[in-house]
Amino acid sequence: MTEEQSEITGGAHLARALTAEGITRVFGIPGTHNLEIFAQLAAEGIDIVSPRHEQGAGYMADGAARVTGAVQVVVTTTGPAVFNALTALLQSFTDSVPVLLISPGMPLTHPGRGNGLLHEVRNQSQAIEAVLGDGHRVTSPGEVSLAIGQALSRMRTGRARPAYIEIPLDLIEATGPGWAHPAVARPHPSPEPSAIKSAAEALADSQRPLLIVGAGARSAGVEIEELSRVLGAGVILSSNAKGTIDDEFENNLGAIGVLEVLPEVLSAADAVVAIGTELAPSDFWPEPMPLPHTVVRIDLDEVQMLRNARVTHPIPADATDATIALTHQLHQTRSTSRSRAAVEWLRGWQDTITAAAKDEGAPWAQLCGGLNDYTTSAISPVIVAADSTMCCYYGVQTGWMARRGDRFLYPAGAGTLGYGLPAGIGAKLAVPAARVVAIEGDGGAMFTIAELAAAVQARVSLSLIIVDNGGYGEIRNEMADRGDTPAGVELLGPDFPALAQSMGARGLHVETQEQLATALQQAEDFAGPTLIHMTEDSRAATDMLGAARQAQSSHESTQSSHEATQSSHEKKDLT
Repeated sequence: MTEEQSEITGGAHLARALTAEGITRVFGIPGTHNLEIFAQLAAEGIDIVSPRHEQGAGYMADGAARVTGAVQVVVTTTGPAVFNALTALLQSFTDSVPVLLISPGMPLTHPGRGNGLLHEVRNQSQAIEAVLGDGHRVTSPGEVSLAIGQALSRMRTGRARPAYIEIPLDLIEATGPGWAHPAVARPHPSPEPSAIKSAAEALADSQRPLLIVGAGARSAGVEIEELSRVLGAGVILSSNAKGTIDDEFENNLGAIGVLEVLPEVLSAADAVVAIGTELAPSDFWPEPMPLPHTVVRIDLDEVQMLRNARVTHPIPADATDATIALTHQLHQTRSTSRSRAAVEWLRGWQDTITAAAKDEGAPWAQLCGGLNDYTTSAISPVIVAADSTMCCYYGVQTGWMARRGDRFLYPAGAGTLGYGLPAGIGAKLAVPAARVVAIEGDGGAMFTIAELAAAVQARVSLSLIIVDNGGYGEIRNEMADRGDTPAGVELLGPDFPALAQSMGARGLHVETQEQLATALQQAEDFAGPTLIHMTEDSRAATDMLGAARQAQSSHESTQSSHEATQSSHEKKDLT
């Protein structure tokens, strides 16, 4: 049922519509063109989190949306601000995260070829739609409420995606009547009994079955473990599915999408059940991804169902409902002896995978060890907000033992840098009781290190681990592997602990697993962020940290010589 609104501004229509939909927090920076929006948000009692850059706002909203599953809102001003946020929204799009971006746009009567107005973009909404595929430019103050209702209806139905609403800046302060339009979301589809029966029959005699689980199945952890037991199937997780099941679960193979052994495992399987996963190259690196003839796929998105695999048994349905139904059917058709034989096959691969992960993650053994020690002692959930860096995808993704309910937030699809810290801030604001640890490399950290100041101001208690290898380590390795001389990858970074302290955060350096675990525990008692700096023991670090230190030494020597010369000149002037 809709409710008529009186003559109010476009900004007021927006604030009231968000409040009616249960939105209690927005992330964004006020600007000349959105002042009425922020005035009305404040009047409605909506919490405003101010980052230091709009990209940070987008990542904060993304982190909050991932841990709650609820739509989060970013508000920017026009032009550069909305495009600053767009990189973060691309990340949300590729990882299916519900973030709503709202901004002013050029006035309704703005000249088509422009006139030099502040922040002018000829067709801002079209540019955003090219990335997000969903945008709505309103044409009256009262249409704002409709736009909110329609956007949230789409975002809360089926597969989560970001959306964009543009309000022409002349409508933000203009008044007009309107109607409240509550969002309407249809329930997830139930699995068809015939599809479940057909899939169970195809799986009944499988000897080497696997489950591949993505973040779309996060709500079905218990059910997935039971399906795994009934089939005797190993469970492979995408990066963002870590914590869906316990990493100590007896049939777990882990988040092994980065390991070169993955194609061997898949090639040996005779059946796969893919649940809530895109099966995308950004999640499962070795290509091509060899899949057996029998592929059962459970997904809400019937279009996605057809990507990255030839599916023999599609089940368009909610992950939990479909997994329960499939398990129930297999109880009737799957013999215990078949399941036992499958488990024996699985156990052989577990040792191989464990060895491969240990070898790949060796440079980050101290990092993972300290994180595991901390997780064992910490109250659940522990949320790790990771960056696109080697210590996260080669190290923590396979080396951190997450419990069911813990979370690993990883920028898989777009692979953006600087995601970890602001995403961790958003996650902590959304789930205050969680223990949040952000992890970044020294190169990626500099993309959004300014958000440490935002965390200080908001008194967000989290840990930021910066793992230092002296620059862009992965790119350095790729250059070297091509036979190129690495160029443009060595970075002379700041004194990270001192930088943190200058912003009002705690900053310290650790070297061992034990020191890291202790620092993470102590960070819980600090009303604000703690930056923990450590170096990694990798080939990139051996090369670049040595070069960086040599450059620093040369710089200090030159500076010392300059200061000595300057002092000598000053003495001559005095005489």
